[in-house]
Amino acid sequence: MANGESNGRAASLAAMQSLMAGLEGRLVRQRILPHPGEGALFDVDANRLSRRSQSHGDLTPAGKGAFSRREALGILHRPMLGSYGVKICVVLDFADDQSRFTAESVAAAASWAMAELRPDVFFLIGVAGINPHADLPPGDEALRALTGASNWRAAFVEFLNPGWRVTAPKDGVIMPALFENLFDPEPQDQKIARIDAALNAAQELKEPGGFLLIDELARRAAVSTELVADRALIYAGRTPGLELKDVDGSLIIQRNRFSEVQNSKFKIQS
Repeated sequence: MANGESNGRAASLAAMQSLMAGLEGRLVRQRILPHPGEGALFDVDANRLSRRSQSHGDLTPAGKGAFSRREALGILHRPMLGSYGVKICVVLDFADDQSRFTAESVAAAASWAMAELRPDVFFLIGVAGINPHADLPPGDEALRALTGASNWRAAFVEFLNPGWRVTAPKDGVIMPALFENLFDPEPQDQKIARIDAALNAAQELKEPGGFLLIDELARRAAVSTELVADRALIYAGRTPGLELKDVDGSLIIQRNRFSEVQNSKFKIQS
């Protein structure tokens, strides 16, 4: 096996392990999950979780070939009369696949989760993998697939090395922050530090009239567009001459044509 291929496999395995290892902890910290179909909220109890897993391929660093792993954690609930049953299921589906973020991958993850066979259960599905090209986000067809069906929604969980990007569906049934809380293993302060560094380094914002697309800034920082937009708004508010604008449906951050650039670094203490 070539050294580059070996290093890529090791990085993919490490990313998968860090993502999977923290899934239950992130779920328990969430404490409450919504069931949109029933318009209800259910408590998360670490002692009342069902578990199901599946793996394929050699999961050792010295192994060869593609590999994948799926984990499902179900929140068990017992009505006043009856036995325990799963009401909400969180599924994390990781595969070492260079063309991972597609509508077909979303459909395969939902099929394994048995979404169509369990209309009473609401599924939150994370389709995860390595994306070696941060500037090539999932296409429109793949993004539409995240909307899923009446009893499930999915999100893409991309390892961009060094960080993670979580792309949630846009239909508003589930807040994007919930998907990030469940599927993003990277601390928020690390993401913020990369955004700050990208803003400070952006040559486009040092010239009068210069601007930068928020989507481009998100690619540079390997962070979700929503978080970058929030951070850029704070940056513009604290930096004379900068403004966040919506131009034909695209968010940009732009320097006023008549403003002077101050030699200062942007950093907000949390």
